[in-house]
Amino acid sequence: MSRVVENRVAVVTGGAGGIGAATVARLRKAGWQVAILDRNMDLARQVAQETGGTAHEIDLADGASIAAAANWVETKMGPVDALACVAAHLENPHRPQDQDAEEWEAILKVNLTGTFKTMTAFGNPMRLRGKGAIVTVGSITSLNSSPLMAYGPTKAAIINMTRNFAVAWGREGVRVNCVHPGPTRTPAVEASYARGERNPDVMIRQTALGRLVMPEQVANAIYFLLSDEAGAITGIELPVDSGTLATGLWSLYGGVPDNGAD
Repeated sequence: MSRVVENRVAVVTGGAGGIGAATVARLRKAGWQVAILDRNMDLARQVAQETGGTAHEIDLADGASIAAAANWVETKMGPVDALACVAAHLENPHRPQDQDAEEWEAILKVNLTGTFKTMTAFGNPMRLRGKGAIVTVGSITSLNSSPLMAYGPTKAAIINMTRNFAVAWGREGVRVNCVHPGPTRTPAVEASYARGERNPDVMIRQTALGRLVMPEQVANAIYFLLSDEAGAITGIELPVDSGTLATGLWSLYGGVPDNGAD
């Protein structure tokens, strides 16, 4: 690994979670210094111990916490070259009339406002230095109807926000892209399966590949878009979904073919 890469700093919000922790591990494997930002400090410290990253607390529902974390990373670790906005407030499926008002506000505050404040807090120094890369994490729920009544709309807004930042900051040297995970076997989703809130077999049937996504596979896409290899890519959306979006209307014609089907 080159010394240039060794000295570069990346930030992962939600770095203690499934996709976030996998992203930390992927960046560390490539030689980056990584700030693991999360609200769960016990888990963040565990990921730091396992990967060699540096844990620090952040709360995306608190603008002051975001600003303080950005200042801490720049002061203690150095200029940030890459930011992965992975942290999010999750939601269980339900109908519109069953939406909890307080949870609606919490999801908007974290997923939308929190992501915006994170991008500006860490991205402004990037653009002033004339270089940097940001990856937001959307969701395939942002691209179609789903029973995630608050989560889906916030992720749809992240698409527009990603494009806005990509154009606004492009000539200042900052690239901004979005990754859309499909059904991913994160610890949080596995817990949801165990509680009976989701059924993995139902989800698998909706994928072209016949399998769910692993956190490491989403992390690989995030890493690529943050890396210099993606230097001419900005303002795009990259689904990592085992072909869930591609199955489209196949359910109207009997579903995705099984192995060996004609």
